[in-house]
Amino acid sequence: MKKTRLTRQQSQAQTRQRLLDAAQALFVKKGFGATSVEHITLAAGYSRGAFYSNFKSKTQLFIALLKRDHERIIAGLPVIVDHADAIGGEGARAGSDERAEMEAQLTQYYSRIYQDTKLYTLWLEARLHASRDPDFCKQLDTFQQDILVTIAQYVRSFAHRAGIDLPFPAEQLALGFMALCDGMGIYHLPGHSHADENNAQQILAHFLARVGLQR
Repeated sequence: MKKTRLTRQQSQAQTRQRLLDAAQALFVKKGFGATSVEHITLAAGYSRGAFYSNFKSKTQLFIALLKRDHERIIAGLPVIVDHADAIGGEGARAGSDERAEMEAQLTQYYSRIYQDTKLYTLWLEARLHASRDPDFCKQLDTFQQDILVTIAQYVRSFAHRAGIDLPFPAEQLALGFMALCDGMGIYHLPGHSHADENNAQQILAHFLARVGLQR
């Protein structure tokens, strides 16, 4: 069988993804500071030229890596909303059974994310580096504000779909929810006592109930 020849755009996208994959593995294992551009290109099987054709610096790659992981994390949220719309009709307020199913899906979805130790190690590394590098700190702060805005939009969507009024601004609830998930992720890292999945779901469900996202 003949191999399909990649287009220039496909080849560049493949190179970029392999560089990101290599960098993620090295940042988690060695740390950002101990990882050089040469380490990344060697692990990915490319030259320095290939690296700088895709990223201006190691810092830019780090931000791109965090954005990729964030996009992967939130990819499941529209699916939950769309599933609820398919059941009850787009824009309609959910009935009690539909709302319970949507809430259960949301709780299960986020309770699984905290178990990704590589993800949380990467974010811890980003925050440590931000504490030492003012320029990176500004970039990370800007990105985290964008994340907060995105999560707040989903908070509003879930509240509207569930037919409830939010007790606090969506941005505050999004921040609390993100902080809770981050805390669960850190607790699950090596060297800490592990919370099992059932406990995580109970904690997240309790938070949702207390802030009014469940009835």
